[in-house]
Amino acid sequence: MKITRLDIYGFGKHENKIIEFGENVNVVFGQNEAGKTTIQQFILQILFGFPQKNSTLLRYEPKSGGKYGGRIHINDCVYGECIIERVRGKSAGEVTVYFNDGTQGGEEELSDLIRHYDRTSFESVFSFSVLQLQGFERMDENELSRTLLASGTTGVDTLLQVEKKMEKEAGDLFKKTGRVPAMNVLLQQLKEMEDDLKKEQHRLADYAPKMKRIDEIEQRLARLKKHYDERKDENQNLSLQLQSLPLTLRKKTLLDNLTIVKNEHFPSDGIRRYETVRSKWTETDVRLRGVDEEIVFMRERLEQALDLTTLAEMQRLLALEPEWHKWHADLKAVRDNMEQLHAKKMRLLDRLGVKETDRIVTADVSIHKEEQLYEGTQKIAELDRQLEYVDRQLIALEQEQQGLQSEHNDLQQTAPSEANQKRVEQWPEMRGKLAEARAYVAMRQQDSTDGNRMIMLLLMIAAIASAVVGFIEKQWFGIFVGLLIALGAVLMIVGKRRQSPDDKRKKMMQIIENVGGQEGQMEQLVEEVNDFKSSQLRLEQLIASNERKMTQLGSEYEAFSREREALENNLLHFFISYGLDKIPNAGILHEFFSMARSVQEAEREIMQAMKKQDILTNDISERTAELKARVTSEIAVDQLYEELRKTYVELRTAEQENERLSNRLDELKKEKSHLHELTVAYKKQVDELFNEARVANENEFYDAQRNFEKTQALTQQLLDVESQLAHFGNLKVRSDVPEQVLKSDLAATQEQMNELEHELEQLIDEKATLKAETDKLLSDDTYQSKQQFFEMKKAEFNEMAHQWSIRQAIVQAIKGMMKELKDTKLPEVLVQAENLFATLTDGLYTAMEITETGLFRAVASDGTRYPIIELSQATKEQAYISLRLSLAMAMESTAPFPILMDDPFVHFDKERLSRMISIVNQLSEKHQFIYTTCHDKIKEEWTTATIINVSEIGNDKGAIAT
Repeated sequence: MKITRLDIYGFGKHENKIIEFGENVNVVFGQNEAGKTTIQQFILQILFGFPQKNSTLLRYEPKSGGKYGGRIHINDCVYGECIIERVRGKSAGEVTVYFNDGTQGGEEELSDLIRHYDRTSFESVFSFSVLQLQGFERMDENELSRTLLASGTTGVDTLLQVEKKMEKEAGDLFKKTGRVPAMNVLLQQLKEMEDDLKKEQHRLADYAPKMKRIDEIEQRLARLKKHYDERKDENQNLSLQLQSLPLTLRKKTLLDNLTIVKNEHFPSDGIRRYETVRSKWTETDVRLRGVDEEIVFMRERLEQALDLTTLAEMQRLLALEPEWHKWHADLKAVRDNMEQLHAKKMRLLDRLGVKETDRIVTADVSIHKEEQLYEGTQKIAELDRQLEYVDRQLIALEQEQQGLQSEHNDLQQTAPSEANQKRVEQWPEMRGKLAEARAYVAMRQQDSTDGNRMIMLLLMIAAIASAVVGFIEKQWFGIFVGLLIALGAVLMIVGKRRQSPDDKRKKMMQIIENVGGQEGQMEQLVEEVNDFKSSQLRLEQLIASNERKMTQLGSEYEAFSREREALENNLLHFFISYGLDKIPNAGILHEFFSMARSVQEAEREIMQAMKKQDILTNDISERTAELKARVTSEIAVDQLYEELRKTYVELRTAEQENERLSNRLDELKKEKSHLHELTVAYKKQVDELFNEARVANENEFYDAQRNFEKTQALTQQLLDVESQLAHFGNLKVRSDVPEQVLKSDLAATQEQMNELEHELEQLIDEKATLKAETDKLLSDDTYQSKQQFFEMKKAEFNEMAHQWSIRQAIVQAIKGMMKELKDTKLPEVLVQAENLFATLTDGLYTAMEITETGLFRAVASDGTRYPIIELSQATKEQAYISLRLSLAMAMESTAPFPILMDDPFVHFDKERLSRMISIVNQLSEKHQFIYTTCHDKIKEEWTTATIINVSEIGNDKGAIAT
């Protein structure tokens, strides 16, 4: 789909204006407030509707109150040339779609035309601006990766917002260890209510068995009643069968006879119609044979006549005689022109001094090539300046590196000994032991014997209590806990007895004596070692940083050197390709290209003249061959047409007799065709009669008539019997069952009905007794009220659980969809995006990848992976644009929309801007681009685009509102 023109009736500051777009790249240029954004919004609102009046989007209604809206002319790959018009009407405006075939449509046809996209979906893929890119600097790594992921897949950002909302709502309903969420609170209430119901159930223990028996009686009564009704229906059915048995036997006999002679299909008045058509068919067939004999005779006469097939060809050749003479005159003029062009070409080549003329003729001498030569010389000078600058930086870094290395060597001379470093590493452990020893000695000064005994006594009491409670409640876990407590108390007593307090105290005193006086010395030594390590680490980091900078500058120096050498070689090859031995002076470059273009122009004119000469020579040769084939004698070429006229007059006379015979033959053919159609029509009428009677020949046709009459008689008798059976309703009677068997079955069903009635009476009496007893228990409605309230709370909890499960299912579905997008759709987009990103960064970054946690990383040419947050602002923007353009390219077959860009390249340097423009030019072969900018340099760089200066759009070509 490509936009060819905009007709703006009234939209913002634009009124009665026409803007025409090119097929590929269009640059909408203008200063601030010129109306560039207004044009972009005009396209979006005409396609997707005007915003609501309470919307945050502007409606751009005309300031002067004129007609609101306009038209967009598009050329679509499916619908062809169309016009979309939207004017003021309902909230979104009244839309009309005009198709190329003259038909019109509304919103439904527009939806088909824009592939059922809405504005949000369109802008998420095909429209982006510098405002979206400026927000990258304020994003953290997660936000930036999510934005890049959304740029490579449609609808992801909305899904992430829904996922976050669903997780919050689910957390408000329920948390595993929470107390405040609604479901947690309600669950605690349900547990308390369930305990109350259990107490009421114990009080009403007799009620449940009686209610259970009542339920059993009701189920048994239902089954018995159903069985009784079945026996009753069977009894009535058997009675009716005895009454209808004679009629059923009569019906069976009639059906058997009807099956033997049944024929329900025979045409009305068939015999008379068949005989009439058969007579006409025979008469027509005789006439047809007579016409065939006369046609054969006329054809024999025409075959004996002269062969006049060449007469029309001779007449055509005579009509072309003026063309024959014109060809000879044109051929002479072309040969004279070729001689003049060849002389001009040789003069130009002599002035150029070119030896190999083929190279100068086929060489590219466009203005673009001339500009490339000038840019190449300027580029070499620029590279020389850059090489000199990088070389100065390398010298400065080398001097700085020598100073750092010297400082590092001096620091190593003052390094602490290995023994002191080892003492510093062991000091934290020794300091902990010293503190432990001092605390132990202080605590041992108190008498703790009575306290230990009290602790042992409490542990034994707790063990006995736990075991007794577990035994009473039949909880084996409580007994096990009591045994563990008792075992622990015993082990403590044994441990106390084994360890001598005096031995441990002596050990602790020894630690205090050995280590206690070294604290100040060790703290000073620790500070010295830490200062040394800090200084050493700082110098090593600076040295490593300088080495990286020197490596990077060395790579840049080599890259600049290779680029300069390549440019110089290309420049030399550039002039050798023109057949020159050396590079000419830069001052005569313009004159050189001008003369080379004149040589190529003369060569093209010579080639065109040679082609025209070949065409004329070929046409004359072909016409000469045709003329010689139509004359009988060998004569000169200039007399061929005179001889052809004589031959034509002779053949014209013989043609008239041949025309008379042909006219008569045509009349006979028409008559034959008419008779043949009559024969076919008669045969068709006979076949229709046979088909209607369902027969194949005449004998079967007459037999079918007799069977049809018998079928009608039997059918009438069957209808009489069925009318009598209809009085018995939908009764199913078996004619093969004897009357005595039916009577026996009738007596058996009556006996079964009597037995069922007796059992029903007994169960009804028992149910009445039980009902009276349970009603007495139900007079106390405490249990019912609690049960009802419990069910209400339970239903409320189930509804909350249902809402919680819905939100959890949505979260899991979104996570699954996100995984599927990253595993299926995004890799396809990433392949194209990586190529674009590598081209934009000139190979500095070769790929983009996504980690398992969903974070983007850029892969450098040396394999190093950088988080996307560490890249420069412009490189982040280039990654984003690469993904957006790749996604648009991947959707080209299903959504071939134009791409709207609002100045997203402002942060690019000259080289990357040039590469970006080259990429857009390549992609514009399939997608139309509309780029709005206020920067002169971007407009000047885009030399192949259609430039639309918004400030210069006047009202002299105002749109006509229809």
